[in-house]
Amino acid sequence: MPRVQLETDCEGPLALNDNAFELCRDFLPPPGDRFFTQVSRYDDYLADVLKKPGYKAGDTLKLILPFLKAAGLTNARIRDYSVKTVKLMPGAEAAYRFLHSRNLPLFEISTSYPQFAEAVGARLGFDAAHIFCTELDLDRYPLSPGEAEELRRLQAEVAAAPEIELPPGAASLADLPGPVQEAIGRCDQIFFEKIPAMEIGVLYREVNPIGGSEKARALTDSLAKTGFSPAEVIYVGDSITDVQAFEAVRAGGGLAISFNGNRHAVSAAEVVVVADTAWPVALLTAIYNLWGKEGVLELAAPETRQKSRALVLPEEVIEPIARGLQGSLFNLYLSGSPNRDQMLRESAAMRAKLRGEAIADLS
Repeated sequence: MPRVQLETDCEGPLALNDNAFELCRDFLPPPGDRFFTQVSRYDDYLADVLKKPGYKAGDTLKLILPFLKAAGLTNARIRDYSVKTVKLMPGAEAAYRFLHSRNLPLFEISTSYPQFAEAVGARLGFDAAHIFCTELDLDRYPLSPGEAEELRRLQAEVAAAPEIELPPGAASLADLPGPVQEAIGRCDQIFFEKIPAMEIGVLYREVNPIGGSEKARALTDSLAKTGFSPAEVIYVGDSITDVQAFEAVRAGGGLAISFNGNRHAVSAAEVVVVADTAWPVALLTAIYNLWGKEGVLELAAPETRQKSRALVLPEEVIEPIARGLQGSLFNLYLSGSPNRDQMLRESAAMRAKLRGEAIADLS
């Protein structure tokens, strides 16, 4: 009888892509990649610095939608592109075959659009009913030629604005350099005045990305499906959109794992994994299933690691995991350990190595 339910973010723990970034890079007029980076950093400002009421981390995926529509994207084009471009985390297919074989409830909770989240879930054998993601039917929304032209002009303006960089410790707009304040002020006008007043602005009112509180709510909904308790949950994430799910899991007695996470994930998780393969998730899930959270914490603590019960996992469990981990890099830390700076550096370096600098820098 399984004793653990695994919940995992998609982009990062399962796939190396940032699908929204890639859609902007490959379909918007150049420089679509810079446009997305600007909007993503504006998102960081709204969620992390301004703490704008009613706004949450991950709403980047809503802000860019009118521009994707103006570029001619449809549900089918996004789906076809996503299926063709999925880049799974190394070892993910074998690791999740192993987890499925243990009959554990597995859930994917993703900020991604459904076309991408479902493409990844299908590759890894997830039940479609166990995938929570941002609902989007782009084909429902008409766009006039005039508004499409205006959106292309606004996109070029955002991309050409001074680079939005947020200094560490910034707590208000006044803490930012003048050119950054200027760029943010123009983004405020574009995303909260100009586009909402357009007919396509209905996208902003009807699309609600799964990030922050919605990920925590999806976690609750998943437990309602299975009858498991919060104390039987492992949640794996890597970014600011996972923080509230981490907090909910920890409050319920479950385990929050940062997997090659950014500073937000490392700070909010209980255990930090830095790895170039998905197999550590299988290892920690197997340990949790046998010995609960205490078994994972025992393995993560330096003073008990050499004596950990993980060394005597049943052969049918340890053999495929050991084979999957062979030749890989895998470091495991308690989030509250004194070497936090080392954890952050290692995690950031692994993100960049696996996903590329442009994606790794996104929150």
